[in-house]
Amino acid sequence: MFRNALQTIGFMLFAALIMPAGMLLATERYNAYPMTSSTANWYDVEQASSLFKNMNELAVKVRKEIGILQVEGSQLGWRVHSARLGRAKNDINAIGEDLFELNRMKSRLEPWQQTLINKITPHVHEMVYQTDEALNRVRSDENRTVLALSQYPQNIDQVYNSASQMSETISTVTQYAHAEQKMEALNKLDRTEPGS
Repeated sequence: MFRNALQTIGFMLFAALIMPAGMLLATERYNAYPMTSSTANWYDVEQASSLFKNMNELAVKVRKEIGILQVEGSQLGWRVHSARLGRAKNDINAIGEDLFELNRMKSRLEPWQQTLINKITPHVHEMVYQTDEALNRVRSDENRTVLALSQYPQNIDQVYNSASQMSETISTVTQYAHAEQKMEALNKLDRTEPGS
C-alpha cells in the first residue's frame, strides 16, 4: 500500500514537471492582439509609428519638466513652476495633436497600433486635465506654502505618472510588435526554405 502511494506521488511529480515543459514547447501560442490586418494602409502604418515615437519623446520631456517640480518644488518660485508647467503643457498639447491624427487614421492602422491608441488615450486626457489644474493653482496662489498644502503636488504627481505610464506603454507595445513581426518573418522564411 505504502509503495503504491509512493509510486502515485512519484508519477504525479513527474507529470507536474513534464507538463510545463510541454507547454513551453507547444507550437500554438497566444497573441494578445492580431499583428497585421488586410485593411491596414502601409503609409498610415509608417506615419503612425513615427507619431508614436514622437509622442514617446514628448512624454519623456514632460516627465523631466515635471520631475524637477516634484523634487525641488518647495524651493522654486511660482514663476519657475509656471514656466515649467507651461513648457510641459506645450508638449502635452503636441501629444494631443498627435493623438488626434492617430485617431483620424485609426481604421487604416494595424490592430496593435489601434490597441495602443486605446491604451494611451486615458493617459493623455489625464495629463491635460492635471496640467490645467496645476496651472490654475499656480496662477491663483503665488505663495509656495499655500501651493504645497493644496492639491497642486498631487496634480504634478499625476502628470508625471501619466507621462511615465504612456511612455512605458508605447515602448513596450512597440517593442513587442516589432519582435512579433520579426518572428513572423523568420517563420515565413523557415517555411519557404527547401527541406523544411
